Amino acid sequence: MIITADVHHGIPATTPAPTERDETESSALWVMPAAPQTAPVLRRLLRRATSRWEVAGETAEAVALVVTELAGNAIRHSGSTDVAVLLARHQDRIVVQVKDTGRWLPRPPCAEADSQEACGGRGLQLVRAYTTRCTVTSGPSGTLVVAEIPATPDTGRTA
Repeated sequence: MIITADVHHGIPATTPAPTERDETESSALWVMPAAPQTAPVLRRLLRRATSRWEVAGETAEAVALVVTELAGNAIRHSGSTDVAVLLARHQDRIVVQVKDTGRWLPRPPCAEADSQEACGGRGLQLVRAYTTRCTVTSGPSGTLVVAEIPATPDTGRTA
């Protein structure tokens, strides 16, 4: 089923049922279950979209890393039943939006950062290392993260 939301204005406040997607020439919207098995499916969809848009390898890898980190955070911590990912290609950047409809769960206690038992917590730091902008907006309807990844010079559109 195709989502009828105008994807150029961001992810709708209420997301459609899981597994629906809408892909156009310059944007793709996926809504998937907030479950661990979503990550490999999402990576395949990302590879297909960035390949179709002729995004350079380094930028495509950055997009995959950023999206899987953000979606993984939503899956692990939000309590949402689904996660929506909007990917929009612009001439000089790729804009990623990840939205959940949950309320973030308290973080479990962690061991000291340098111990072998230390848990994650580096996801947003990693995202910020690959992006020129990253904002997190939380509210009663969930959390929206917007990140911009610069496109390398060889990701421009070909005539």
